Amino acid sequence: MEKITLIVTVYNRLEYIRNMLLCLIQQTKQIDELILADDGSKDDVKLVIEDLIEKCNFKIKIVYQEDIGFRLARSRNNGAREAMGEFLIFLDQDVIFSNDFIEKIYNTRKKKKIICTKAIFSLEAQKNKIQKNIIESNNICYTEIYKNTIEEYQKKSLEKIIIKDILYKYLYRLKLRSRGIKILGLIFALYKEDYININGFDEKFKGWGEEDDDFGNRFFKYGGEVEVVRFKEYPIHMFHKSAPSKLESLNLEYYKKRKKEISKKNYECKYGYYNILDKDGVKIKIIK
Repeated sequence: MEKITLIVTVYNRLEYIRNMLLCLIQQTKQIDELILADDGSKDDVKLVIEDLIEKCNFKIKIVYQEDIGFRLARSRNNGAREAMGEFLIFLDQDVIFSNDFIEKIYNTRKKKKIICTKAIFSLEAQKNKIQKNIIESNNICYTEIYKNTIEEYQKKSLEKIIIKDILYKYLYRLKLRSRGIKILGLIFALYKEDYININGFDEKFKGWGEEDDDFGNRFFKYGGEVEVVRFKEYPIHMFHKSAPSKLESLNLEYYKKRKKEISKKNYECKYGYYNILDKDGVKIKIIK
């Protein structure tokens, strides 16, 4: 059986890592390894999750880089380099999900295919209600949260997006689109072999924006596809205000330049999984 490594990108808001562990403990399909790819959080992750560690039936590792600006691409590569699993699942820290989440993602896996899904973006009042419930119970009853918090219009709106993604997949197969489903870094998965073959994320993407699209562009030129997974209860993204740095992408000009350069013979990035751009070190802490 192929091993699963879950790589969670982390930056402050460490209460959401507790949420993540509470979801993972209840999964119908257990992961083998959790890597917290930390982009320079101020506080110690271990102190926040210490009481939950013994309940986890998987290895836990923190891969930490200094906070010298938003370096999401590099933090994902850090996690992938340390991953023992053949199958990698990437999540942002501020997502909660149903008990069958890992199982459904894993069962859809296929070589040269990115597996993704979408999340319902909660409103601030919804997030506060959900978080209050989690803190008071120290547990996540996902079906109850989904039923009692998420509005019907939110479910229908997301389902329309999923159907559109499925349409894009078939149009791409028919060569009526140059690329298929657009991936979002919030939730996606693929074989480590395929991640390595395109040299992971381009570490020249610093600051917010466009690194996911660039990864997708290169994956399609590599000959890959994207598959979207449908859920009865979709993941929930916990509301947070956007940082001022996210109002405008700092990477747009570089993204446009790279998009023109990427081809079926040129889908690797220069600085990625193999060739690290920044030379500051990475600290690795094994928690379990």
